[in-house]
Amino acid sequence: KLLPLEEWYQCERGLILAGAAQPQSVPKYVKAIAYLAQTLGWPVLADGLSPARNYAHLNSALISTYDSILQDEKLREELSPEIVIQVGEFPTSKQLRSWLTQTNPQRWIIDQNDQNFDPLHGQTIHWRTSIETLVQPTAIASSSSQYFQRWHRADRQIRQSIDRALEDKEELFEGKAAWLLSQILPAQTPVFIANSMPVRDVDCFWKPNSLEIQPFFNRGANGIDGTLSTALGISHRNKPSVILTGDLALLHDTNGFLLRKKWVGHLTILLINNRGGGIFETLPISQFDPPFEEFFAMPQDVDFAQLCATYKVLHETIESWEQLRQRLNPLPLKGIRVLELQTDRKADAKWRQEMLKVKSEN
Repeated sequence: KLLPLEEWYQCERGLILAGAAQPQSVPKYVKAIAYLAQTLGWPVLADGLSPARNYAHLNSALISTYDSILQDEKLREELSPEIVIQVGEFPTSKQLRSWLTQTNPQRWIIDQNDQNFDPLHGQTIHWRTSIETLVQPTAIASSSSQYFQRWHRADRQIRQSIDRALEDKEELFEGKAAWLLSQILPAQTPVFIANSMPVRDVDCFWKPNSLEIQPFFNRGANGIDGTLSTALGISHRNKPSVILTGDLALLHDTNGFLLRKKWVGHLTILLINNRGGGIFETLPISQFDPPFEEFFAMPQDVDFAQLCATYKVLHETIESWEQLRQRLNPLPLKGIRVLELQTDRKADAKWRQEMLKVKSEN
């Protein structure tokens, strides 16, 4: 049975979504997506958990600021697609989900997994194969449409606005941590990204790069279960690794530190301590207090320095972005350490909301 390649070729208003993935060969995976994008002349909206974000040199069609782009009502209408090819899981962005639910394009899901990767329950056809099997890259001249160019113009403008704002921001804002990680880590560093706000900040702020960083994650109904233990497992006998996590996710699994005696390697825990559940500040319930602060934000006042001392884990409070830069490159070769950024949960939520509504020039 043949794929409807002619239908895809004839469609100028098409998108490729690159979701979270752990391919056996990342370069082959990224090249296959890039080749499909070049062949069709379509942009690639790459999730922060997609390896495509960290192999930008292999794909010139990447779009990373789509969450902000889709907060512009004019662009939401102007950029409506006719066909969407989803590679792997559906991306994290809530804006993307609501937009595709509203526009309801024909969608193809390319993945050999037998699970249902269509959380929108729309007009979807599942093609049970890998993108590497479907696409065999060869030399081809890149093509693009006005639709493609409009996406890239908006992405370039918003990326520049976000980069300028974050570069100038001296206060310890949790979203800037994800932005910095994408630029300053040693090449090929394994990075575990915790659920809740870290994964969303990575999706919004993680800058496309060519560092070949390896993203790892636990997504699904279990939320923050096993965050620290998973990161320790990834870093065991591996390259020096990093985990980006919030305070509640780390506290939920502090017994993972008991693995320290049998564990070999290095893990830097970049702890965003905003004293509660920052993700809930983005929901409408945050406007109702009580009961918001006590039952949703769940504020905590744990002394992480004392907690680390209990498990004989190094702890350091980060006071500036320059200090953080120095601690993240180079990374140590052995041991576990916690680098704690103490941030203001409510101020961060307000700044994030204003920043991500930045308007592109029409």
